[in-house]
Amino acid sequence: MVVNESSKARLEKLNNALINNLESTLGIKVYQDSVSEDEFKVELKGVYHYIIFETGGMRRADDKKFTLLQDVLIRFYAENVDDLDGTQLDVITTLESCGYQFVSSDKGYVQKGQEDAYVDSIEFNFTRSLKYGI
Repeated sequence: MVVNESSKARLEKLNNALINNLESTLGIKVYQDSVSEDEFKVELKGVYHYIIFETGGMRRADDKKFTLLQDVLIRFYAENVDDLDGTQLDVITTLESCGYQFVSSDKGYVQKGQEDAYVDSIEFNFTRSLKYGI
């Protein structure tokens, strides 16, 4: 029995749009869920300049029948980026143009490995919607 195939295809399309649009707009690698040690060393050459996205649980949309909302967390690690506010605008605009709804963002920093150095980070919260059961 085939169930929700069009909804599953939409999720895949949204994931691909997120990756492709952010990579082309910002010129940096986008990973789903995590970056492996090999990817960090080989692809990123040890530089903290990448995006990770994670999808969260789903909930019913209050105002629409057969519609679910899913939270999507974007973590942007920005080594040697001067204009974080401009980058925030670029991320928001890019994702809202391909089916995501911006909720909030929060700037901070993370420690760079075991070093006594820190890298800027921005966490973005988005939602995306999809029909189901049809």
